[in-house]
Amino acid sequence: MEDYEDDIIEDVVEPDEEPAATIFENGKGFVVKEEADRISQQGFYGKRLGDGRLELEPVELLHLIERKRLAVATAKGKQVQAQDIVNQLQDSEPNLWVSYLVFRDLRSRGYAVRQGFGSGIGFRVYARGDRPGAASANQLIYVLREGEAISLSDLDMVTEAASTSRKKLVFALVDQNGEVNYYRVSQATLRKIGDE
Repeated sequence: MEDYEDDIIEDVVEPDEEPAATIFENGKGFVVKEEADRISQQGFYGKRLGDGRLELEPVELLHLIERKRLAVATAKGKQVQAQDIVNQLQDSEPNLWVSYLVFRDLRSRGYAVRQGFGSGIGFRVYARGDRPGAASANQLIYVLREGEAISLSDLDMVTEAASTSRKKLVFALVDQNGEVNYYRVSQATLRKIGDE
């Protein structure tokens, strides 16, 4: 990450306000239309749907629950906690908690973060001050758990994806204590010996 070591931003004390009503269904959170603007504008969360609701990815949902910005329930009104979400999505998203730790760490450092796209890219990260939608992400984050290997073909695929999109590739390695370390990755071309 660029200059991340000295740039840790302390959590901002947020004004006391009622958590936004959110429905959890099909693995995502849906903030009601009346609260969508408030939540979206508090940090570039979610994707606006045609009906005015705000759709949140699981990591965004977990982050906003932790920050006490959402009151989450099922469509039938049963309260949903962060642990319920992790448990429910365990089979379809086994690395959800690890991804959440990276998402939370990036957000605490002041970055706007969006979900990644194919090729194993977990997140797109925007330069400080840039707004998703108004600017392009400048970094792609590949999330790894300590002790987890990445194949050479996957490594080649993600470095190619970053190179093609002209973005910096960063590996976020989460250790067994939940600490996140970042490593910048770049692509190199090796020449055959004798080629000159």
